[in-house]
Amino acid sequence: MNVLKMNLAKIILLTILLSSINSINLYAQNNESNDTKIYLKGLTKASENDLSDQEIALDGESIPVYDIKGERIRGMEMMKAMVSGDYKSDYYIDTNKEIKAIVLRFLTEDEKKQMEDIQGDMGDKSELIGTKAPAFVVTDINGNEYSLNSLKGKIIVMNFWYIACKPCVMEMPDLNKLVKDYKSKDVVFIGFATNNKEEVKSFLNNNVFSYNIIPNSKNIAKEYGVIGYPTHIIIDENSKIVYQASGLGSRTISDIEKTIEELIKK
Repeated sequence: MNVLKMNLAKIILLTILLSSINSINLYAQNNESNDTKIYLKGLTKASENDLSDQEIALDGESIPVYDIKGERIRGMEMMKAMVSGDYKSDYYIDTNKEIKAIVLRFLTEDEKKQMEDIQGDMGDKSELIGTKAPAFVVTDINGNEYSLNSLKGKIIVMNFWYIACKPCVMEMPDLNKLVKDYKSKDVVFIGFATNNKEEVKSFLNNNVFSYNIIPNSKNIAKEYGVIGYPTHIIIDENSKIVYQASGLGSRTISDIEKTIEELIKK
Protein backbone atom coordinates (compact mmCIF):
# COMPACT_ATOMS: atom_id res chain seq x y z
CA MET A 1 0.00 0.00 0.00
CA ASN A 2 1.65 3.24 -1.12
CA VAL A 3 -1.13 5.63 -0.19
CA LEU A 4 -1.65 7.08 3.28
CA LYS A 5 -5.36 7.26 3.99
CA MET A 6 -7.08 9.62 6.41
CA ASN A 7 -7.33 7.11 9.22
CA LEU A 8 -3.64 6.30 8.83
CA ALA A 9 -2.31 9.80 9.36
CA LYS A 10 -3.04 11.80 12.49
CA ILE A 11 -1.80 14.95 10.83
CA ILE A 12 -4.74 14.92 8.44
CA LEU A 13 -7.25 14.76 11.27
CA LEU A 14 -5.44 17.55 13.06
CA THR A 15 -5.58 19.83 10.05
CA ILE A 16 -9.28 19.14 9.55
CA LEU A 17 -10.01 19.86 13.21
CA LEU A 18 -8.02 23.07 12.96
CA SER A 19 -10.10 24.24 10.03
CA SER A 20 -12.93 25.01 12.44
CA ILE A 21 -10.81 27.13 14.78
CA ASN A 22 -11.67 30.84 14.74
CA SER A 23 -8.30 32.54 14.62
CA ILE A 24 -6.44 35.05 12.49
CA ASN A 25 -6.13 33.68 8.99
CA LEU A 26 -2.69 34.35 7.56
CA TYR A 27 -3.36 32.57 4.32
CA ALA A 28 -3.85 35.75 2.31
CA GLN A 29 -0.83 37.30 3.99
CA ASN A 30 1.42 34.35 3.21
CA ASN A 31 0.22 33.69 -0.29
CA GLU A 32 -1.90 36.59 -1.47
CA SER A 33 -2.20 35.48 -5.07
CA ASN A 34 -2.66 31.73 -4.48
CA ASP A 35 -6.25 31.79 -5.74
CA THR A 36 -4.98 32.97 -9.11
CA LYS A 37 -2.35 30.24 -9.38
CA ILE A 38 -2.80 27.97 -12.35
CA TYR A 39 -2.86 24.83 -10.18
CA LEU A 40 -5.93 26.17 -8.35
CA LYS A 41 -7.83 27.18 -11.48
CA GLY A 42 -11.42 25.91 -11.30
CA LEU A 43 -10.99 24.74 -7.70
CA THR A 44 -12.53 25.99 -4.47
CA LYS A 45 -11.28 25.69 -0.91
CA ALA A 46 -12.88 22.70 0.84
CA SER A 47 -14.94 23.13 3.98
CA GLU A 48 -14.88 20.78 6.96
CA ASN A 49 -18.04 19.09 5.66
CA ASP A 50 -16.42 18.54 2.26
CA LEU A 51 -13.61 16.59 3.92
CA SER A 52 -15.59 14.61 6.48
CA ASP A 53 -16.21 11.49 4.37
CA GLN A 54 -13.14 11.54 2.13
CA GLU A 55 -10.09 9.30 2.11
CA ILE A 56 -7.13 11.59 1.55
CA ALA A 57 -4.11 10.19 -0.25
CA LEU A 58 -0.96 11.75 1.18
CA ASP A 59 1.65 10.26 -1.09
CA GLY A 60 2.37 13.54 -2.90
CA GLU A 61 1.42 12.00 -6.22
CA SER A 62 -2.28 11.09 -6.08
CA ILE A 63 -3.03 14.62 -4.89
CA PRO A 64 -0.37 17.28 -5.62
CA VAL A 65 0.93 19.19 -2.59
CA TYR A 66 2.21 22.77 -2.87
CA ASP A 67 4.34 24.67 -0.39
CA ILE A 68 3.86 28.28 0.69
CA LYS A 69 5.80 29.45 -2.37
CA GLY A 70 3.43 27.62 -4.69
CA GLU A 71 6.02 24.99 -5.59
CA ARG A 72 5.02 21.35 -5.73
CA ILE A 73 6.70 19.13 -3.15
CA ARG A 74 6.94 15.34 -2.97
CA GLY A 75 8.30 12.46 -0.93
CA MET A 76 10.21 13.12 2.27
CA GLU A 77 10.24 16.86 1.65
CA MET A 78 6.45 16.82 1.67
CA MET A 79 6.18 14.61 4.76
CA LYS A 80 8.64 16.68 6.74
CA ALA A 81 6.64 19.82 5.97
CA MET A 82 3.34 18.14 6.85
CA VAL A 83 4.52 16.89 10.25
CA SER A 84 6.75 19.82 11.18
CA GLY A 85 4.01 21.57 13.14
CA ASP A 86 4.62 24.79 11.23
CA TYR A 87 2.01 24.47 8.50
CA LYS A 88 -1.67 23.84 7.99
CA SER A 89 -3.02 22.07 4.92
CA ASP A 90 -5.78 23.71 2.90
CA TYR A 91 -7.63 21.34 0.60
CA TYR A 92 -9.02 22.41 -2.78
CA ILE A 93 -11.83 20.54 -4.54
CA ASP A 94 -13.38 20.50 -7.99
CA THR A 95 -17.09 20.70 -8.84
CA ASN A 96 -17.45 16.99 -8.02
CA LYS A 97 -16.11 17.61 -4.50
CA GLU A 98 -12.94 15.65 -5.26
CA ILE A 99 -9.72 16.95 -3.70
CA LYS A 100 -7.38 18.07 -6.48
CA ALA A 101 -4.75 20.09 -4.60
CA ILE A 102 -3.31 20.53 -1.11
CA VAL A 103 -1.71 23.87 -0.27
CA LEU A 104 0.38 24.53 2.83
CA ARG A 105 0.26 27.77 4.76
CA PHE A 106 1.84 28.91 8.01
CA LEU A 107 -0.03 28.14 11.22
CA THR A 108 -0.96 31.03 13.42
CA GLU A 109 0.27 30.94 17.02
CA ASP A 110 -3.27 30.16 18.18
CA GLU A 111 -3.49 27.26 15.73
CA LYS A 112 -0.16 25.87 16.93
CA LYS A 113 -1.44 25.87 20.50
CA GLN A 114 -4.67 24.20 19.41
CA MET A 115 -2.73 21.54 17.49
CA GLU A 116 -0.57 20.76 20.53
CA ASP A 117 -3.65 20.44 22.74
CA ILE A 118 -5.47 18.19 20.26
CA GLN A 119 -2.39 16.08 19.65
CA GLY A 120 -1.90 15.65 23.38
CA ASP A 121 -5.49 14.55 23.87
CA MET A 122 -5.28 12.08 21.01
CA GLY A 123 -2.06 10.59 22.31
CA ASP A 124 -3.30 10.26 25.89
CA LYS A 125 -6.74 8.74 25.32
CA SER A 126 -7.31 5.18 24.22
CA GLU A 127 -9.80 2.49 25.08
CA LEU A 128 -6.90 0.06 25.50
CA ILE A 129 -5.00 2.07 28.10
CA GLY A 130 -5.28 0.42 31.49
CA THR A 131 -6.39 -2.93 30.04
CA LYS A 132 -4.47 -6.18 29.90
CA ALA A 133 -2.51 -6.50 26.67
CA PRO A 134 -3.71 -9.19 24.23
CA ALA A 135 -1.48 -12.26 24.38
CA PHE A 136 0.96 -12.94 21.55
CA VAL A 137 3.62 -15.45 20.60
CA VAL A 138 5.76 -14.27 17.69
CA THR A 139 9.10 -14.95 16.01
CA ASP A 140 11.35 -12.20 14.65
CA ILE A 141 13.27 -12.25 11.38
CA ASN A 142 16.29 -13.75 13.16
CA GLY A 143 14.35 -16.67 14.62
CA ASN A 144 14.01 -15.31 18.17
CA GLU A 145 10.67 -15.95 19.90
CA TYR A 146 8.79 -13.41 22.00
CA SER A 147 5.58 -13.74 23.96
CA LEU A 148 3.63 -11.53 26.29
CA ASN A 149 3.98 -14.13 29.03
CA SER A 150 7.76 -14.51 28.70
CA LEU A 151 8.23 -10.73 28.73
CA LYS A 152 6.28 -10.16 31.93
CA GLY A 153 8.38 -8.04 34.28
CA LYS A 154 9.80 -6.06 31.38
CA ILE A 155 8.65 -2.89 29.62
CA ILE A 156 7.51 -3.67 26.09
CA VAL A 157 7.66 -0.86 23.50
CA MET A 158 5.74 -1.81 20.37
CA ASN A 159 5.78 -0.17 16.96
CA PHE A 160 3.33 -1.15 14.21
CA TRP A 161 4.56 -0.20 10.74
CA TYR A 162 4.91 -1.18 7.10
CA ILE A 163 7.54 -0.53 4.46
CA ALA A 164 5.61 1.90 2.23
CA CYS A 165 4.53 4.04 5.21
CA LYS A 166 6.64 7.21 4.87
CA PRO A 167 5.99 8.49 8.41
CA CYS A 168 7.00 5.05 9.71
CA VAL A 169 10.35 5.28 7.93
CA MET A 170 10.88 8.92 8.91
CA GLU A 171 10.72 8.20 12.64
CA MET A 172 13.06 5.19 12.58
CA PRO A 173 16.26 7.14 13.39
CA ASP A 174 14.59 8.56 16.53
CA LEU A 175 13.29 5.12 17.49
CA ASN A 176 16.78 3.67 17.00
CA LYS A 177 18.10 6.25 19.46
CA LEU A 178 15.55 5.08 22.04
CA VAL A 179 16.79 1.50 21.63
CA LYS A 180 20.37 2.67 22.16
CA ASP A 181 19.48 4.82 25.20
CA TYR A 182 17.68 1.96 26.98
CA LYS A 183 19.78 -1.02 25.93
CA SER A 184 20.94 -1.59 29.53
CA LYS A 185 17.39 -1.47 30.93
CA ASP A 186 14.61 -4.04 31.04
CA VAL A 187 12.99 -2.56 27.98
CA VAL A 188 12.19 -4.65 24.91
CA PHE A 189 11.51 -2.93 21.59
CA ILE A 190 9.40 -4.90 19.10
CA GLY A 191 8.51 -3.73 15.61
CA PHE A 192 5.45 -5.41 14.11
CA ALA A 193 5.64 -5.13 10.33
CA THR A 194 2.70 -6.00 8.09
CA ASN A 195 5.08 -7.02 5.28
CA ASN A 196 6.37 -10.56 4.81
CA LYS A 197 9.82 -11.72 5.93
CA GLU A 198 11.47 -11.40 2.52
CA GLU A 199 10.18 -7.86 2.01
CA VAL A 200 11.30 -6.81 5.48
CA LYS A 201 14.79 -8.26 5.04
CA SER A 202 15.17 -6.51 1.70
CA PHE A 203 14.09 -3.22 3.28
CA LEU A 204 16.52 -3.62 6.18
CA ASN A 205 19.41 -4.12 3.77
CA ASN A 206 19.22 -0.40 3.05
CA ASN A 207 17.50 0.93 6.18
CA VAL A 208 18.44 0.61 9.84
CA PHE A 209 15.65 -0.24 12.28
CA SER A 210 16.98 -1.45 15.62
CA TYR A 211 13.73 -2.90 16.96
CA ASN A 212 13.24 -6.67 17.05
CA ILE A 213 11.28 -6.99 13.82
CA ILE A 214 8.30 -9.32 13.50
CA PRO A 215 7.05 -9.83 9.91
CA ASN A 216 3.50 -10.76 8.83
CA SER A 217 1.98 -8.99 11.83
CA LYS A 218 -1.45 -8.01 10.50
CA ASN A 219 -3.21 -10.34 12.93
CA ILE A 220 -1.35 -8.87 15.90
CA ALA A 221 -2.19 -5.37 14.70
CA LYS A 222 -5.84 -6.36 14.54
CA GLU A 223 -5.71 -7.78 18.08
CA TYR A 224 -4.36 -4.45 19.31
CA GLY A 225 -6.95 -2.41 17.41
CA VAL A 226 -4.39 -0.77 15.13
CA ILE A 227 -6.04 1.20 12.32
CA GLY A 228 -3.33 3.80 11.67
CA TYR A 229 0.40 3.62 10.99
CA PRO A 230 2.72 4.12 12.65
CA THR A 231 1.13 3.13 15.95
CA HIS A 232 3.07 2.95 19.22
CA ILE A 233 1.97 0.94 22.24
CA ILE A 234 3.77 0.55 25.56
CA ILE A 235 3.06 -2.33 27.95
CA ASP A 236 4.18 -2.20 31.57
CA GLU A 237 5.78 -4.93 33.73
CA ASN A 238 2.35 -6.30 34.64
CA SER A 239 1.32 -6.72 30.98
CA LYS A 240 -1.02 -3.73 31.02
CA ILE A 241 -1.20 -1.17 28.23
CA VAL A 242 -0.13 2.24 29.51
CA TYR A 243 0.42 4.19 26.29
CA GLN A 244 -0.90 4.26 22.75
CA ALA A 245 -0.50 6.80 19.96
CA SER A 246 -1.00 6.74 16.20
CA GLY A 247 0.55 8.88 13.49
CA LEU A 248 3.78 10.82 13.29
CA GLY A 249 3.52 13.72 15.70
CA SER A 250 6.04 16.22 17.01
CA ARG A 251 5.57 14.90 20.57
CA THR A 252 5.43 11.17 19.89
CA ILE A 253 9.08 10.29 20.58
CA SER A 254 9.30 12.49 23.67
CA ASP A 255 6.03 11.00 25.00
CA ILE A 256 7.37 7.47 24.48
CA GLU A 257 10.58 8.37 26.31
CA LYS A 258 8.64 10.02 29.13
CA THR A 259 6.46 6.94 29.56
CA ILE A 260 9.48 4.63 29.64
CA GLU A 261 11.17 6.83 32.24
CA GLU A 262 8.07 6.84 34.44
CA LEU A 263 7.84 3.04 34.30
CA ILE A 264 11.52 2.59 35.10
CA LYS A 265 11.21 4.81 38.19
CA LYS A 266 8.17 2.96 39.58
